[in-house]
Amino acid sequence: MKAGSISIVVPVYKSGPWLEELAARIGGVFANRKETFELVLVNDASPDDVTWPKIEELAARFPWVRGFDMLYNVGQFGAIVCGLEQALGEFIITMDDDLQHPPEELPKLINAIHEHPDMVCVMGLYETKRHSWFRNLGSHLFGFILNRTYGKQSTVRTSSFRIMRRELAEAITRYRTARPLLGSMTIQLTRKIMNVPVAHHPRPHGRSGYSLLRLVRCTLDAIIYKSTLPLRFFSFFGFCTAAVAFLLGFIVFVEWMFGRILVAGYASIVLTIAFFSGTILMGIGVVGEYIARVISEVSGPPRYQVRRAAGLQK
Repeated sequence: MKAGSISIVVPVYKSGPWLEELAARIGGVFANRKETFELVLVNDASPDDVTWPKIEELAARFPWVRGFDMLYNVGQFGAIVCGLEQALGEFIITMDDDLQHPPEELPKLINAIHEHPDMVCVMGLYETKRHSWFRNLGSHLFGFILNRTYGKQSTVRTSSFRIMRRELAEAITRYRTARPLLGSMTIQLTRKIMNVPVAHHPRPHGRSGYSLLRLVRCTLDAIIYKSTLPLRFFSFFGFCTAAVAFLLGFIVFVEWMFGRILVAGYASIVLTIAFFSGTILMGIGVVGEYIARVISEVSGPPRYQVRRAAGLQK
């Protein structure tokens, strides 16, 4: 592809019925622009018989469409990593497949990164987010964690609607983590990030695949992936509880020396044992979570495996 070319990477999951609309709108955006472009559709092993055939159909109709079908489900972030590795453009855009990222807003990202040659990544800043309240709450919590854990600039908001230079995409794909988090990786790799205001539309088709449980999981991944904060918290908490227990023991010993304790307290013993036992089990659980992540990183399956492809190949 030529200098200044654009690759648009879209992770796809059970979105076959509206992929044609997505492709047509993207094609319309670039019809009057000078950049050469490609649309890379990564099917994350959709469990239907519609999505991949539709990708094959689009790849056959449009020379600028390429498709990749995953052998097994790897999640949205894993599918994006696959798309980044397959993309050919000098600039790479990532966007969702649900049309909440309007293709008509793509020129804003492209123009912004051309107008600011010192910037490595430009992320869309939604003027009004059309997510559910708990999704928005989760996004704010995730942003707070990125600020504290990764040192993200408070003036920058992360989003999945972004454009990056090829060197950043190549750096991201060099990470070999089993659970890639694109926002976290981007912040780690560069501070040359800016926002540009974009529209965010209500989801016109289907339902979001992000449940509250999945949002919590992504948040925990962001914490455990980078930080040992949970371990440090329990270390500090254990030190504090040990100090309190020692102080209480000293007080009880003094009371016993002066003969002020006549009957042993059954309730206090039971509550003390329950409290410290629960604390120990929680600490063990946190340590176990880190051990599980280490095992997953060392002996887990590949980040993705392409089963078949459609369209022009490398």
